[in-house]
Amino acid sequence: MADDAEAVVAAVINAAKGGDMTACRIILDHIAPARRDNPVSFELPKIESSADAVAAGAAVLAAVADGDLTPGEAADIYKLVDGFMKTLETVEFEARLAKLEEGMKP
Repeated sequence: MADDAEAVVAAVINAAKGGDMTACRIILDHIAPARRDNPVSFELPKIESSADAVAAGAAVLAAVADGDLTPGEAADIYKLVDGFMKTLETVEFEARLAKLEEGMKP
């Protein structure tokens, strides 16, 4: 199959140059694929603590209630908030652990 790949690509390019719209679509889908989602814009508070995450979650819910976000968009955004919070919790845990270990050294 690898031996024929170059010939297949050349055939698709030639077909596109000849006006074959299916060949054009194949090429364009690889060069500039269609976006799977769209950017959303709404006010999300800065998140630096657990309390901030609660405010961010409330902002996401309010945006859904106001019709600014779909429930699916909100779920995706909340996953980002949740992932960031898990990262923040891990950093805080490591800092506390390092402090404890430092205090245990003779």
